[in-house]
Amino acid sequence: MNIEKKEIKVERRGRPKKQIEEVNFNSESIKLFRGSDLQFNESLFIPLKTNTEIDIILSTEGGLMPGTSMMIAGGPGSGKSTLVMDMLSKFTMQGLKCLFIQGEMDQIGHYKYCKRMPSFSCIQTLFLKDYMDNVKETIEHVFSLGYDVIGVDSVAEILSMYRDQNGGTSKQAESWFLKLQDDVKKGKNQKGYYTSFINIQQVTKGDEFAGSNRLKHMMEAFCKVERSKDGLERSLHFEKNRDCDKDFKVFFSIYQDGVFYAFNQNEE
Repeated sequence: MNIEKKEIKVERRGRPKKQIEEVNFNSESIKLFRGSDLQFNESLFIPLKTNTEIDIILSTEGGLMPGTSMMIAGGPGSGKSTLVMDMLSKFTMQGLKCLFIQGEMDQIGHYKYCKRMPSFSCIQTLFLKDYMDNVKETIEHVFSLGYDVIGVDSVAEILSMYRDQNGGTSKQAESWFLKLQDDVKKGKNQKGYYTSFINIQQVTKGDEFAGSNRLKHMMEAFCKVERSKDGLERSLHFEKNRDCDKDFKVFFSIYQDGVFYAFNQNEE
């Protein structure tokens, strides 16, 4: 085993200090692949359909593909959470195993939400505020159970709770979160599901993504949700989607019985 030493700067409270860290590196653990070497179950290529117009831009096959990590970003009130919950409710009612990780809202807020939109009441939900002292262990446990789709609201809250519990840098928190999702979407969970993740993240008042570019780039798909200044028009479009070759804008409206979509046929 080859052992290399490197000098790193560790961020702590107060003045940063330099220290020598021993890194164990085994060159024999590095594996190189050709596409012909890779094997996955064919279920990875069967789309999960909401049976709404949004399926058209989720993938070329029509629907959310298994084993996908997606980021949905937008400002407050743009409709991000409602979009994700609408998708999860439609998947759940078809018999798919779904989970919504609620990091911003407690049970009372969620109850009021479901009273306004009754179809959302079927979604299995984890209220993360109840587990702020062991958020790392809680997230790792529920991810391991095996779900078809997991919605996360929001990534910023989970990373903040993780750092409150474990300390460290934002980069370390992101590394934990991204590695965990990457393992689970590849079927490393109790049921062997190729879990798809729909992650929610805010944008700033200046319309900038509230997170590192790493969070954005490590996702297979990045979706931007917008609301007009008068509040009357909502839309979404994918700035990146490796599963789909369509990039037109979809408009949507929120009603008591769910989300309804519309798009310009000429853009299809």
